[in-house]
Amino acid sequence: MRTLEGLWLDRTSRVTLQEQLARQIKELIQSGVLAPGDALPSTRDVATGLNISRNTAVNAFDRLLSEGYVESVARSGLFVSSSITLSPHSTWQVRPKAGRGRTLAPAPSRPTPLGAPLPFRPSQPDVALFPLLIWNRMRARALRLEGRSLLRYQAPCVAGLPALRQNVAAYLRDSRGVRCDWRQVVITSGSQQALFLLGMLLLGPRDLVYVEDPGYLEARLAWRRAGAKVIPGPLDEQGLRLPARPVGKVSLVYTTPSRQFPTGVSLSLARRLALIDYAGRTGAWVIEDDYDSELRYGAPPLPSLQSLDRSGRVIYVGTFSKLLFPSLRLGYVVVPEPLLETFVELKHLIDDHLPLVDQATLALFLESGAFYSHIRRCRKAYAERQALFLGLFADSKLPIAFPHADGGMNLTGILPDDRNDEALSRRLGEAGFDVPALSRYAVRASPPGLVFGFTAFTPPEIRSAFARMRPELDAALG
Repeated sequence: MRTLEGLWLDRTSRVTLQEQLARQIKELIQSGVLAPGDALPSTRDVATGLNISRNTAVNAFDRLLSEGYVESVARSGLFVSSSITLSPHSTWQVRPKAGRGRTLAPAPSRPTPLGAPLPFRPSQPDVALFPLLIWNRMRARALRLEGRSLLRYQAPCVAGLPALRQNVAAYLRDSRGVRCDWRQVVITSGSQQALFLLGMLLLGPRDLVYVEDPGYLEARLAWRRAGAKVIPGPLDEQGLRLPARPVGKVSLVYTTPSRQFPTGVSLSLARRLALIDYAGRTGAWVIEDDYDSELRYGAPPLPSLQSLDRSGRVIYVGTFSKLLFPSLRLGYVVVPEPLLETFVELKHLIDDHLPLVDQATLALFLESGAFYSHIRRCRKAYAERQALFLGLFADSKLPIAFPHADGGMNLTGILPDDRNDEALSRRLGEAGFDVPALSRYAVRASPPGLVFGFTAFTPPEIRSAFARMRPELDAALG
């Protein structure tokens, strides 16, 4: 029986003793120091020899059993698995450590820990507002109702779980005026997957796409990935302006009409009707990205562009990442009937279906009314945070103007014309802030500005962060 000489556990390490023990025994096996069939000492002997609890030793050996490194023989004990045929690794070695016995080579550096967004990163919901207990209850209920069916492949669910698609369709009809059958709703991995799929479906090399400028960077990347040529469309106080002169046959127009990203301007009714008329006359498709329309403060949400369309040229895209929590990664697209079958086939090439447990949970979350309660709670909290943020800037007398502040998750501050927004954004980044420059989102030259997010930060955090940011802004703008 091998005594596992050379093992040493570092009690100052963040790696658990159980994991250290299992890792070192695996390396002894992989290196050939422990050969197939070698008997291992009992967990009691290991615990005594290393001065650890027996439970730690038992858990480490259980892990080795589950991974196939060792095998149990009735009434005989544990042995190195006879199925292992690894030959010794000449690069593995045990190194002595002065004064503390022997140890292995240092483990790889730890991965970067997960963290919260830096102030004032745009488009970040406050996940602390999310009703996690209710969500977990809905998850448990979904598993009770559907059982193990949610754990299997479900070929009919390429377009999404039917219950979720039905609930999303009802929500869109009631709150956004979207006209659709639930079968037109396709669940995607966030809105970004929807945009990528639509680019692959609708665009080819050299096709023309008319986009807001400045605008959503990842959408432009999706169109360019499809080989299309991006034509920047200017913005004014009414939103996106249609081409003043012919630019060629436009295949696609991309817009965020409820609240333009990143400027925050809303597309006026006259422009909406003009855009729908343009699409009907030219045969262009219009993608309406409705990413945070629910977050209007002091006024009801604007009707969707799709609700005004009678020619069937508007494709409606939305996401739950901004309203619930980003890692949910569930979005949706309302696909016009002529495109539906091809769109679903294309999606099937990317994924068989998205996680069914999360979809079933979200379906119940919508059906129960918890979703609407959460939106009301967020709208109230975010409105207070926006008012505080704007008040702090107003009191500071800094030369930054916020022309569009009727809602949303972000505020774009316009700087004096002679300032470099990229340089200021970099300066803030070095001071621990995440505030992108407006020019980052632009194809052509644009007024200098900074894009601030405020929704992810509590009022005390906003005050504290603003106090730390103020000297940097004073120095750069004073």
